[in-house]
Amino acid sequence: MGLKDIKLRMVAIKKTASITQAMHNIALSKIKKSSELLNNAKAFVNKLYDILDAANQSIEEDHRLTSLNDSKRKLYVLVTSDRGLAGSYHNQLFKAFLDETKDLSKDAYQVFVLGKKGYHFALKRKLPMVNTEIIYNRDDITTMYFRHYAQSIKDAFMSSVIDEVILYHNHYINTATQQVMKQTILPVILPLHERFEEKYIYDVEPEMILNQMIDIYVESCIFKALADAKLSEHASRMVAMKSATDNANEIVERLHTIYHRARQQEITSELIDVVNGSNV
Repeated sequence: MGLKDIKLRMVAIKKTASITQAMHNIALSKIKKSSELLNNAKAFVNKLYDILDAANQSIEEDHRLTSLNDSKRKLYVLVTSDRGLAGSYHNQLFKAFLDETKDLSKDAYQVFVLGKKGYHFALKRKLPMVNTEIIYNRDDITTMYFRHYAQSIKDAFMSSVIDEVILYHNHYINTATQQVMKQTILPVILPLHERFEEKYIYDVEPEMILNQMIDIYVESCIFKALADAKLSEHASRMVAMKSATDNANEIVERLHTIYHRARQQEITSELIDVVNGSNV
């Protein structure tokens, strides 16, 4: 490799390093906002659980929303991203999901996919998808763009078209660690404990409260999963881009050494030619 080729390669790798460094900084800047969003979503869903639990203990008969069933037909909500360059973010999620469904007949489950990457993954694997178009997973998460899907999920569950709704997404533990989380959101699995001693006075029947809260509950659970997955995505991308930048800088340093050695060898060869020429 000539000096010019080495120099051109160093310039190209430096440009790549500057891009990966910028992507690292962008991901880092988004982590704080995503973390706050996730904490707020968790607090809201936890309060919903309390309301559902109190209402469920006030009804005499079992309600489909909070009663276990045979789970003959499952719906998986797979939360993915629109972009790559995030290390093993998608690989670990897809692997866990395939391990979960490998023994299931395609008639026994359906998949509702959020995110461009997951849509193409499901399309390639010919999985039984509910949505026939890409549902983009934006950084500015709102319930508006998936609200009607949440409504459809609730209607399908309450009409016994599906018996169990399971969320699959990456869960944020810390900046360096994200793990795949599987969470059943329908039916609602409430903790076993003693009944509330307080007596609540309802404007409507407790059963009606359960029926009216299903929409909010499903939307909120999906929103929390999106917030958790988005925070995991930013953290995973930040770590991946930091590693890519460090590797690029290391390659540049090696090329610097190779360049200077080649240049020194070239100068030495020229000096030898001059000396030999003067002795003639």
